[in-house]
Amino acid sequence: MKMKLTKYEQEMLKGTHGEAKKLAMEGLVAFGEAVEAKEMVKVSFIHYIGCQKGLPKGSKEYQQFEWGQGLVLEPFWNMGAKATKDPNVVCSCDPYVAQVDAYEKEGMPWNNKYFKMSPRVFKAVKDGYKHLQDTGWLPTYSCTPHFNSAFPIHGEYAASCESSCACYLNSVLGVKTNRESAIIAPYATITGCIPKYGMLLDENRVAKVIYELDDDIKENIVDDPADWAALGGAIAKRANNRIPAVLNLPPRMMPSALKALTACASPGMNDPLLHLIGKTPGSPTLEAAFGGKVPKGVERIHLTFADVKAMYAELRTAKTDKVDIVHFGCPLLIYEEIQQIARAIKGKKVHKDVMLWVQTDTPSYFMAKHYGDAKIIEDAGGKIYHQTCWGMNALSVDWGSDFTVATNSFKQFKIFGGLGHKVIYGSLNELINAAVTGKYTSTRFNEPLQYAAGLNPGIEDIEEFKGHTWAQH
Repeated sequence: MKMKLTKYEQEMLKGTHGEAKKLAMEGLVAFGEAVEAKEMVKVSFIHYIGCQKGLPKGSKEYQQFEWGQGLVLEPFWNMGAKATKDPNVVCSCDPYVAQVDAYEKEGMPWNNKYFKMSPRVFKAVKDGYKHLQDTGWLPTYSCTPHFNSAFPIHGEYAASCESSCACYLNSVLGVKTNRESAIIAPYATITGCIPKYGMLLDENRVAKVIYELDDDIKENIVDDPADWAALGGAIAKRANNRIPAVLNLPPRMMPSALKALTACASPGMNDPLLHLIGKTPGSPTLEAAFGGKVPKGVERIHLTFADVKAMYAELRTAKTDKVDIVHFGCPLLIYEEIQQIARAIKGKKVHKDVMLWVQTDTPSYFMAKHYGDAKIIEDAGGKIYHQTCWGMNALSVDWGSDFTVATNSFKQFKIFGGLGHKVIYGSLNELINAAVTGKYTSTRFNEPLQYAAGLNPGIEDIEEFKGHTWAQH
């Protein structure tokens, strides 16, 4: 299918505005025709991946830390290209593998007893950061720039490579974005446009399944991101790649709650959108979420707090209660969440054999520094950092598997679970207690979750638990 292009888009494709725009438009048009897009749309927000610059090709380090984004960007760098000069477009980037001003700081994800980043890699990280900045990017180095650094608004189009960002944009802000590929998004940074396909089309954004939340969820769920993340996981588990419409949410939800809910639903769904009835822009009612009329026979899934509780059990693979790393911040924490951690750990001390990592975005990091929350965490023996995500270097480095991570992120569980590390999923207070004592104890619920996850879960036990639990609802 031949796409309809504006005059300016045609000029870019012909090379009138330089070789870089020509190369990018060729890629966008080829992709657009492959997905049968009829036209391009202008984007106001692009979110890509941070990158290194300068590692010798062919080296082991290049193989570890070049994930493909550099290969896409290098031809444009060689042309001297910069990000689009359109003042209405923000080009931001995801966290990368280290905080660029803290290489020697010990106990950090890039410098600890399991892994020490080489000076050559660290220099490449800094050089990549500087080059993005010099070429017109907003170097957010955050998976949550939409909270503090870049604010697309309802009705605009975006190109987000980051799953939690994409789901929040669609579900809470009413921005239209796909969970974009790491090839197409950088083309958009050069041209300011992208093919109109997938979630950019209204007909592809309608709900396909209804979730009815029981009142006991509102009565029992607490203001803890772990509960909301577990609810997101319970929704995604049953979605079967259908866009959900979610009924009976609490009338008021904190930003951290919406962040955790959408972030942990998104990895389990094909399309990064939840119609949170009464909260998602354009979905004040169930009928609106379905595009005007609820189809007859649409599936209705009833969730209770037992399903939230069950996710805590399912998201445990550790066969021990001993904890080596307590990890907060996937997606990166906003200041509200740092406050919660600081209040919970104030006056306590992290166990000598445990590393407590609190990862956040740059604005929230400096707020925490300014208001004293960072000092409370550091005085307790924890580490707070920004610009990076442990999951980034964990994807490139063999950390071994002889340690246990305790976290409150479903998304981080997906990352670590795939790498073979042992994982425990817990609430804020449980994780703080694990950091202080070196052992995880279930205190979120009245009875322990040992049936599914306890000290000897095994795949067969978890499968049995899943079948038992879901059959009840």
